[in-house]
Amino acid sequence: MPYTAPMPMKLAFMTFGSLLGPYGDPAVQGFWDRVPSVFDSSDQTEGFVARSRRDPGVENHTWGLRMCPKCWGDKILPKHVVTLSVWEDLESVTAFAYSGAHGEAMKLRREWFEQHEQPEHVAWWVDEGHQPTFQEAADRMDLLHDSGPTASAFSLRKPYDPSGTLYRIDNSAVRRKAETVT
Repeated sequence: MPYTAPMPMKLAFMTFGSLLGPYGDPAVQGFWDRVPSVFDSSDQTEGFVARSRRDPGVENHTWGLRMCPKCWGDKILPKHVVTLSVWEDLESVTAFAYSGAHGEAMKLRREWFEQHEQPEHVAWWVDEGHQPTFQEAADRMDLLHDSGPTASAFSLRKPYDPSGTLYRIDNSAVRRKAETVT
């Protein structure tokens, strides 16, 4: 049988959180005011591939219906915020998460989000060209919640590489990429 090179892998990444109020609530308006600049920043970040898109206040996403992980209650509420994206590598998503517009918003998250014990993000490797679904992402977050970080569902705190080996994020690459994050 001829050798077939492995399919290049991309990083699927979902975030999930519960705001202190739904869209339109003045208590979380500062969060919603930042959404356009954060999305613009992600789109321009080195290593960004794609994300599910929607307009604030509208439930339909380009990658399907939002799903709530069972560990978060298994029912999407108006105050739940979910993102789903694909990245080239762990360093790119890390640089984006902690720099620029998103990094600034992260510093203010306690003003807008309820505090929970559940995972707030999950990552896993997908074949290049695979578009993850919200159901797939919710299942991965439940796996992370139930089993802890594994090669199938992990966090930035304990990541794995595409081969399933524990991975140390290259901080120098993160710093280099962060310099370009807006």
